[in-house]
Amino acid sequence: MIVCMTSASAEPRESAADDDASQSTVPADSSAGPEVDGLEEHDGSITIREAGTVVDAMYIRGAINVRADDVTIKNSVVSYGGYHSIRIFPGADGTRILDTDVYCLKPHTNGVVFGNYYAENVALHDCRNDFMFSGGSPAQIVTSSIDGVPYVSDTAGDWSNPTPVPKPEASEEPSGEPTQEPSGEPTEEPSAEASATTDFPDADSTGVPDGVSLTASGSLNITKDGTVVDGLHVRGTITIAADDVTVRNTLVQGGGAGYPINVQSGTTGALIEHVEVDNLNSTGIGILMNGSGTIRAADIHSAEDGIRIQSDDVTIEDSYIHDLHRQPGGHHDTIQIRSGDDVTIRGNNLQPYVASTDDPMNAAIQIGSLLGADQISNFVVVGNLMNGGNYTIQGGGRGEVDSARYSDNLFGRDFRYGPVSGLQNSTWEPSNVWADTGEPVE
Repeated sequence: MIVCMTSASAEPRESAADDDASQSTVPADSSAGPEVDGLEEHDGSITIREAGTVVDAMYIRGAINVRADDVTIKNSVVSYGGYHSIRIFPGADGTRILDTDVYCLKPHTNGVVFGNYYAENVALHDCRNDFMFSGGSPAQIVTSSIDGVPYVSDTAGDWSNPTPVPKPEASEEPSGEPTQEPSGEPTEEPSAEASATTDFPDADSTGVPDGVSLTASGSLNITKDGTVVDGLHVRGTITIAADDVTVRNTLVQGGGAGYPINVQSGTTGALIEHVEVDNLNSTGIGILMNGSGTIRAADIHSAEDGIRIQSDDVTIEDSYIHDLHRQPGGHHDTIQIRSGDDVTIRGNNLQPYVASTDDPMNAAIQIGSLLGADQISNFVVVGNLMNGGNYTIQGGGRGEVDSARYSDNLFGRDFRYGPVSGLQNSTWEPSNVWADTGEPVE
């Protein structure tokens, strides 16, 4: 664990501006981060897994991922261009961030996220979202700032349930030096999982990019090959009945009991990228792939199911499928495959689990209800983050699959029964690991 012990007091100073590191400025080319003297530098993201760890007087050129209790980050600078600069994971309690600057280097980069932390004299710079927390995972924020402006509202970062968060009692401040600091040299180098978990697709990196102006539109029925749909707000459906059609930078709201986007049988070469599909909490499926093509950087939510695949040569990559809507008798999956050879699911964030209702839904990937007698061949699932479901992966198990490979996937633990069931004629590699421990899922 990366720990730098200095002679600095464990007590917070009166102002973050009193720290030399806090007075540094972002250079014109901020891709490299600010110039800071007097701190021990570390290149790359770190994951903290040991309770009581103290990160002190460090310049982290990467993210800090907190997965342990009672972690302290103080007198430090974090400079990052991914998605979440300091991320406190579920179950990690007692994080304290003191006298620290956070520089967000890219338009999609967030500051301190997802609650269960105490921040004092923390200065955030150029972050898309600043102090993020919720009623269920609160934060306590004291004498901190956002882009030089004092932070004055304890609920500004609460995206789900604004609830005033009490400031800590004086007794909560530590007296003297912490007693749980790890001793000795670092024993754990940042793992690839730290960067991977932080950098999975989310609402910031998928859907319609910031700054794109949308033009209102009704439903579209596309019958001309090579058509490009760009920058629309479609209230209704898009039906693709031609080859080599591109739909990008578009919001689709609606679809009712059908399909907001329907790629019809026999079509090839569809490209659906940076599209948000909002099924408005109705029945139906966000995208139906009856034809071949690629879905990339899509944000799909509020549907009974995310994507259904019933065609050869389909790729789903870098997309975020989440917040499915529970329906009576529904069979809720982020992705369901009913037929198709040469299907690849790569680099996605598949979240059947709905945190707001504590509902695991059915599966991240469901193979079943095979159409016809042709088995699914060359099915590849690689490099995804998956969480939830009765079983997170329902791999068939009744003769549906001829060949499949699962590798380099991360698994959360918000399932009802287990991470995987029904694998048949499938290769399951040891690189499929738990997101919280990095241990193989067996």
